[in-house]
Amino acid sequence: MKLDRAIREVQDAEADLAKELRHLGERHAVEHDLYHLGLTLARQCAEHVERLAPFAERYGVSQPRVDASPGLLDALRSTGARLVGRSEAVGVLLLRDLRDLYLGAQEAEIAWVILAQAAQASRDRDLLQVTETCHQAAETRGKWLRTRIKVTAPQVLASG
Repeated sequence: MKLDRAIREVQDAEADLAKELRHLGERHAVEHDLYHLGLTLARQCAEHVERLAPFAERYGVSQPRVDASPGLLDALRSTGARLVGRSEAVGVLLLRDLRDLYLGAQEAEIAWVILAQAAQASRDRDLLQVTETCHQAAETRGKWLRTRIKVTAPQVLASG
């Protein structure tokens, strides 16, 4: 079986998404919902990787390092964001960052779908249960990002 490959794909997608969510929150710290929810969702991604740890071990996949907490560079980024504030250029950057993050969230979500299908085919009920729970959370992240993009786009592009 090649479950190891599917597990690795989910781990990598979740780890990358955690990093990007943290960066988004820090880069756009003046947007308090992005800052706090970005860090919360980054921790959720790290928890998803942790939930896969027993299966990664079972199928011979090394555990990636997921750092969901802010570091020194993130603190500098946050300070810079507060100094720049809310300018037109920052709004365009925010929209681009949200779009890129949405694509990463969709990558993680489909990786969960693939892993769930593999778990079902291999009759690994425990793995299937984890994938179903984490997949629901991944779908919710995507919905939140899509909604945030819908709110941000007209504010940035149509206001003058």
